[in-house]
Amino acid sequence: MKKYILFFSLVSFLFISCEEENLNNIAANQFVVEAFLYAGEPIDDIRIKSTFPLSDEEDTSTPINDASVTLIKNGQRYVLLATGDAGYYAYPDNDLNVETSDLFQLEVIHNGITATAETIVPTPTTGLGISQDTIKVPRLSFGNGNEAIVAAIREFLLSSTIEARWDNPKEDLYFMVVESLRDTIDPIFPGPVIDALERFRFVSEPTEESSIIFLAGTLVSFGTYAVKVYHINQEYAQLYENRQQDSRDLNEPPSNVLNALGVFSAFNSQETYFEVVRE
Repeated sequence: MKKYILFFSLVSFLFISCEEENLNNIAANQFVVEAFLYAGEPIDDIRIKSTFPLSDEEDTSTPINDASVTLIKNGQRYVLLATGDAGYYAYPDNDLNVETSDLFQLEVIHNGITATAETIVPTPTTGLGISQDTIKVPRLSFGNGNEAIVAAIREFLLSSTIEARWDNPKEDLYFMVVESLRDTIDPIFPGPVIDALERFRFVSEPTEESSIIFLAGTLVSFGTYAVKVYHINQEYAQLYENRQQDSRDLNEPPSNVLNALGVFSAFNSQETYFEVVRE
């Protein structure tokens, strides 16, 4: 499952400590690494792709599916495999866990270039709680006409808020994700409204605060939802705090990958749940 994490823009990089002849090779065969580990979750969010010209307004990079990608933990090497044609790689077995304080190295080899990076898994979020664990949706009366339905939906959207709070005495960075645990949709609203909202997914920007408020009314289906608050590790925090633009905009980067562009980082979360039910 591809995660929802906020990316840095990565099209320039200063290669310090490389020999001059190696610099030319790197420049000609440059690639981008987007690699994220999540404590207690599968290793499946490592992506390799090409760079794209600075003059391009949109990301025109292409996936790289034939790289050699390896994770290293405690001196043990774990080979990752491409999972399709989108440039993603995953570890296929169950003998590698991502746990608090683990140190991981990443090695990516492509077109004669070996890129390396390392990251440490931070401590998990603690003290997570939410302001309510049940959201009740009022029954909509279709006999009252479209205006009444729209008014009821609007009132629900504006009034259904949930506040998530957690411990953050050191003002570290955190971000929050809300996702449905159901594989099928039990629609809250009529079809046209679902068409407008089903693409929505709540992923917050990183924050140094100890709480985030979001509108539960923007969810489209009844059922159980997970709220995950992720603790961001220090090296990612440093990259984020030194960004020059939106963290999900892959154009202007700090980077912690040697001999390539990109980010390799790890996160650790705490999880809680709420229900969306009929009134």
